[in-house]
Parts: sequence; structure tokens; C-alpha cells
Amino acid sequence: MFVIKPNPLKIIDLSNEDQETAEELVQAAATQGFLFIEGHNFTQAEVDQLFQISREFFHLPHDYKRQYAIDETNHGYADFGGETLDPIHQKKGDPKEALNISGLDFTTGKSTKPIPDWFTQDPKREALINETIIKLYQLSIKILRFIARGFKIEDIGDLKGEDWFGTKCAPEKPSGSTFRLLHYPGQKSLDPDTTIRAGAHTDYGSITLLFQKPHEEGLEIYSPVTKHWEAVPFVPGSNKFQGMAPPIVVNIGDLLSYWTSGYLKSTLHRVKFPIPVRETGHDRYSIAFFSHPNDDALLEPVPSELVKNIKREGVRENDDECISAAEHLKRRLAATYGWKSE
Repeated sequence: MFVIKPNPLKIIDLSNEDQETAEELVQAAATQGFLFIEGHNFTQAEVDQLFQISREFFHLPHDYKRQYAIDETNHGYADFGGETLDPIHQKKGDPKEALNISGLDFTTGKSTKPIPDWFTQDPKREALINETIIKLYQLSIKILRFIARGFKIEDIGDLKGEDWFGTKCAPEKPSGSTFRLLHYPGQKSLDPDTTIRAGAHTDYGSITLLFQKPHEEGLEIYSPVTKHWEAVPFVPGSNKFQGMAPPIVVNIGDLLSYWTSGYLKSTLHRVKFPIPVRETGHDRYSIAFFSHPNDDALLEPVPSELVKNIKREGVRENDDECISAAEHLKRRLAATYGWKSE
């Protein structure tokens, strides 16, 4: 009999905007690198509509989707097998498809690049995507402000410590931030013990926000605490937030790990076929927002006492020059898609 394991991650309530909550969030990010947040201001109706749009898009003809193939700016449609998130251990690309919307202007929620016209042909559909992108950006800034408070980042002149990350994420400046729709087909014919839906990897940016659906589980983290792969379940919403969407998964990316000299964990994770999905052949749909700082942001240490005495990470191998956020992303994308990295 299949037994559902308890949720290994902390659930943080962002409606409590106090120092204790900020420190609790940082502690969760420093131990597991993953957590859930509630009090995030997304309604269940909004998220249901997003998943419906995602399902409809991925059911469009394959030839149509391929017209918007992903490019080296990380924008566009990623076909089945086109992405290899664990290139060292994977012989084949991941059996999933995705749509990346990058080149984002968070003052409008629009991309500076062409997106499939299926979205823009329906004003309500387009408006929902644009409004969601703006809200996800605003939520990411709020979480970064909590993290800054938890680190007690020092004020520098007129810059308040809690705004240290936010100033590196100006809404109108270029960044690697990406809104992503994902579809993992359920395939009973594939051996679930050897076929990975998304290979083990860490995320490239600062934080990732992830919406999941019930009965479509599969996300696993390699826990820094237990040193084992741990399943991340779907967690329903609490009575405190009726009418709101369930808690959102948050995970720390490479850049926050660099900025904090490894204090925060950029944790390995993957998507597999859990036992219930093996039996039903259920598809998995998820929606992610990858928050990146502006392209010119340097991966310099956070001005915090928690970081000052830790051996510095995020620098070049042979000198003390910090790399930029854009340079780091370029290297990671080159490894994932097999592109050349200059």
C-alpha cells in the first residue's frame, strides 16, 4: 500500500510582516532551500484559470507551438527532449514541454519578445498572463524583502537594508526573469524508476515560485538535512485563507546562494513519477516564475554579519572579480540546451 509521507517543508505565512517571520523564512531557506508560503494574494480562481490556459496551450498543434521555438535568450517553446537539466547523468532530454516567456517588463507584465499569438488573440487571456507576471514579480520582491530583514542587512547611506535585493531587481531593466508553463505527459509505457521527468538541478536565479496541482505530484528535493530525496507534496490551503490558492512552493536559486556565500541553500531537485501517477498515467502541469536580478547585478556578498565570516562564493576561480547575473545565466543555459557559451 502506498503511504503518503508528511510534508518535509516549512509553511511560512507572509501576512505576518514581522521580524520573527523574516527570521523563520531565512531559517527554512538555510536548511532545506525550499519552503511553502501562504498569504500570497493569489486566489484559487486566478490559479485555476492559469492552469486551464496552460492545458489549452499545450493541446494546440505541435507544429504551431514549434513556430515559437526557444532561443538563446531563454524565450519560447521548449520541445520534448530539448532540455537536459542534468547533462552529466542524462543520456536523453527531459520528457516534457514548456513555454518560457522572458524579456519581461514588470511595469506592464509584457515581454519585449514575440509570444504565441494564441495568447494575444483573446484580450482576457492576455490580460491574465500580464497581470499574473506583475503579481509574481511583486511577490518575489516581497519575499526578498523578508530575506533581507532576516539577514539584518545593514543600511548603506540612504539605502535601507531591507531594500538591498530590491534595488537589484528594477522592474523596467533587463533581467533573466522568466514566467514558465510546464507540461509533463503521463506515460505508463515508460519505466518510472529510470525515467526522470526533469533531471536533478538547481535553479539559476534568485528565487523560484511554483504552483502545483493536487494529484499531479512528482517534485522531489535532495534534502540537505536528511541527505535523501524527499517528495514535496501538494499542500492544500488553510482555513485562514479561504478562497485563496494553496501555498506556493518557493526555492532558493544559485544567485541567492552566491550572494549569501552559501548560507542559503540552492537545493538539488527533480521531477519523477510517484507511485499514484504511475498507476493513473496522470499528466503533470505546473507553473513557475524564475526571479532573476537585473543583468548587470554582481554576485557580491550581502552586507550582513551572517555572511561576513563565511568563505566567499560566486567569484571567478582565479581572482576576486564577481560575475554578473547575466554571465551566470548564460553559462547555465549553455549547459542545459547544449548552446555555446563564450
